[in-house]
Amino acid sequence: MNKSTAYEDAYQAIVAIWRDEGGETLDDIALMATINSILSHQFSHFFWTGFYRVCGDRLAVGPYIGTVGCLQIEFGRGVCGTAAQQQETVIVPDVNQFPGHIACDPNSKSEIVVPVFGPEGELIGVLDVDSDQLDAFDDDDRAGLERIVALFRSAG
Repeated sequence: MNKSTAYEDAYQAIVAIWRDEGGETLDDIALMATINSILSHQFSHFFWTGFYRVCGDRLAVGPYIGTVGCLQIEFGRGVCGTAAQQQETVIVPDVNQFPGHIACDPNSKSEIVVPVFGPEGELIGVLDVDSDQLDAFDDDDRAGLERIVALFRSAG
């Protein structure tokens, strides 16, 4: 199965579960947990999949699947903090080459971080996906993940 098809399948599964389980009556944490579960099972190269939520002037770990993650990250620090500060997706082919990378787990080799916006267009968090393979993420991942997190714009 190619990546585009895998992302379409994941998106449809997330939408179906969300709709069948009450959707807009649930909070963001439920949608985050559902997204993590679907993505981590759909893509074998996803080593760590999780959300960091905006809490004041920093990001705090939210639902995730994988080894223990950093508990909080300042805006502008590491890949997650950079994506949050710039409010745009960041793809890092080799995390050891990213200035200021925060090494929560030494097995992480590449990373993609996608900002998550709420219904009013406000930044509510980031989706962080790590791989234990170098150069694991590309524009197909960007498009697929950005489409999935866009669900938060209508979930509020």
